[in-house]
Amino acid sequence: MYQYHVIMSVGGILVLLGIFLTWNLSRDIEKFRLGTKSISRFMFLGGLLTALGFIGLMRGRGTEVMALPAILGPALIVYALSESGLVRAKPEMLIQVAVIVGSLVLSGNRTLYVIESFSAIAVVILMDAAAFYVHTPQPHSRAARLSAWLFTLFVPLNAAEPGNPVAMGLYIISTALWVAILVALHGVLRERFPRTAQESL
Repeated sequence: MYQYHVIMSVGGILVLLGIFLTWNLSRDIEKFRLGTKSISRFMFLGGLLTALGFIGLMRGRGTEVMALPAILGPALIVYALSESGLVRAKPEMLIQVAVIVGSLVLSGNRTLYVIESFSAIAVVILMDAAAFYVHTPQPHSRAARLSAWLFTLFVPLNAAEPGNPVAMGLYIISTALWVAILVALHGVLRERFPRTAQESL
């Protein structure tokens, strides 16, 4: 059990880093393409609430306390992405959400897992945002889609048998891949527009 919490904590740090990198990237894109900052703020707030819910669950806080941030976080992220018009919705996003929700039947603690599922959905949506942003280069898009699917597969596997090696491997690989893609996208941004990034990605 100790090893499980260590791995989940490492993955949690990667998730927090991914949320920050996504926000920073969206902030620059929004600034120069849309001329506003409100959408990236909603995304940051949604990511922060999701992270708070995740950290609270890892520390064993009560489910009632963590329910609100875990539910509001994904809602704000979806709102921000839909308002930006920069991310193309894809049917596979709905399939991924369906897999996560469907894995509820595999969990013993339904109430706790419902809250965890909202956090998982938020992470997958953020991964998909990197994949389906209209100007993401194809290699980066494919890698981001892979990270989202690996994370999606982690959810039911971990629900069926918490802490099993395959699930833990998928968790670390998917989050690490996501962070690596976001770092690479920041590099693309600087490479294409080293001075002002006015055209963004």
